[in-house]
Amino acid sequence: MRLFRSEFLRARSRRLVPMVIVGGLLAVFVSLGLAAINSSPPSQASLEKAQTEYDQQLQRCLSGKYLGRNGELPPGYDTLEEFCRDHSGPYDLDGMQLRDLPEVLQGIATFVILLGALLGASLGGADWTNNTITTLLTWEPRRIKVLLTRALVVVLFAFAITIALQAVFAAVFWMGAAIRGTTAFTPSDTWSDIGQTLLRTSVVSTAFALIALSIAMIGRSTVSSLGALVGYLILFEAVIAGFRPSIQGWLVVRAGIVVVSQTPILDYRAGAYYSSTSPDPLVLMSVARANAVVGVYVVVLLVLSLLVFRRRDVS
Repeated sequence: MRLFRSEFLRARSRRLVPMVIVGGLLAVFVSLGLAAINSSPPSQASLEKAQTEYDQQLQRCLSGKYLGRNGELPPGYDTLEEFCRDHSGPYDLDGMQLRDLPEVLQGIATFVILLGALLGASLGGADWTNNTITTLLTWEPRRIKVLLTRALVVVLFAFAITIALQAVFAAVFWMGAAIRGTTAFTPSDTWSDIGQTLLRTSVVSTAFALIALSIAMIGRSTVSSLGALVGYLILFEAVIAGFRPSIQGWLVVRAGIVVVSQTPILDYRAGAYYSSTSPDPLVLMSVARANAVVGVYVVVLLVLSLLVFRRRDVS
């Protein structure tokens, strides 16, 4: 507990932590404030027209008109009603709509995940950059205990900060939709979807915080962790995956996005879903595989950082 309190206070005193919180809050209020200013509530006539169109589209969808061949549901949906309520209009309403919030949260998930990586890199590499790691190891020489305690603190900070910022985003979006948009046509399970999206995104963000922490402990600096992650994103995620789509099933950032969206990555060049003659599209990464990929990256890098930190001299 003494080591945990020390690591917790050290992390809390890092200037990056309040900067991330304040910067995140400013981004939320500025972006959604601008969206609300440029939004306007629909008129009653527009709502009535949209309701009629929505009911018609919903009935056509429930009759199976928009399904794939052999009545198959698209990946990511368990029931026909869930699919139809997500893909039935209204499409002609302008302004902020509460029904769009789950998709908006998925859209900002990449930034939240990278925010977790930034926290993990900073909290893991600060002692090396400031040359205070030797002071810590003087009164607590058990290195595995030090690293595991630090990992626990990183998990707590990354999860708490990311889920809090997302919760504020959801609350402000709801207020904007209620005042300057509309909350009509919102499925009954929208808030359940929002909660699950918040949780999945924060879990993935925490996983990336542990990955960044591990790289920082191996490279002994915050810069090495961020540099390695940026290089990986540019070289593997952007370049190599573009030339070799089959490798996408092993890429951790894409795996994180699949975990958040609960939608597998498909290669439609191997087949068209809505075609009655073409074969099924190739599944490059399923949801189950995405969970496994993220978990393997976290465990392997954390174990590697433990081994390196335990065996290498610190001076």
